[in-house]
Amino acid sequence: MSGKITISEILPPQRYGVQREQINHSVIELEKKRRVTTRTFSYLFEHKEIILNQIEEMVFLENVTDKGEIEDLIEIYSELMPSNGTLSVSMFIEISDQGQLLREMPMLSGIEKTVYLVFDEYELKATPEEGRSTDVLESTLQYLKFSFNREQLSKFEKAKNAFIETRKPGYQESARISQDLLETLKSELLSEN
Repeated sequence: MSGKITISEILPPQRYGVQREQINHSVIELEKKRRVTTRTFSYLFEHKEIILNQIEEMVFLENVTDKGEIEDLIEIYSELMPSNGTLSVSMFIEISDQGQLLREMPMLSGIEKTVYLVFDEYELKATPEEGRSTDVLESTLQYLKFSFNREQLSKFEKAKNAFIETRKPGYQESARISQDLLETLKSELLSEN
C-alpha cells in the first residue's frame, strides 16, 4: 500500500461502519509497531494505512458523502504522508497529568525544532510542519518530516542502529528505533525513490 490516497480508497460511511472495529484493530496494531517512546514523548512514523484510517474515521463520524469535501480531507491529511525520501512523524507529548502539562507547556515551546534522527555517526534534523511553530506551545501533537538527500539515504540504508532524540535543555531524551521498524523504514524510503 503505497502512493497517494485516492477517493476510491475511502470507504463510504455505511460500509466503513460495518468494518470499523476490524479496521481500527488492524491500524492500532500497525501503530504499535511504528511507535517509538521516550520518557516525555512518543513518535509515530506515519504510514498510508494509518492516514487512510484517519480520513475514513472523519468521513464516518461526520457522515461526509460530498466528494468535494472528501477530496479536501484527502488533501489535508496527505500532508502527513511519507514520500520521496521523506519520513513523516507525529510527535506526541505524553504528559497525562493536566496540572503538570500546564506547568511544562511553556518550557516545551520549540521542542519540535530540537528533534533528530540519529543513525550510526550521522544525524538528520526534523523539519516541523509550517505554521505550527509558535513562541507558545499550543498543541501536544507536532508533525515532523525527516527529508533525506541521496547521501543520507545511502548512509541510512546501511545503518545498523537508529535513534530519535530531542535536544532541548531539560528534555534531552533518546529512544532506539527497533531493528524491525528500522528495516521497515529503510524499505519504505527506498521503495519511494
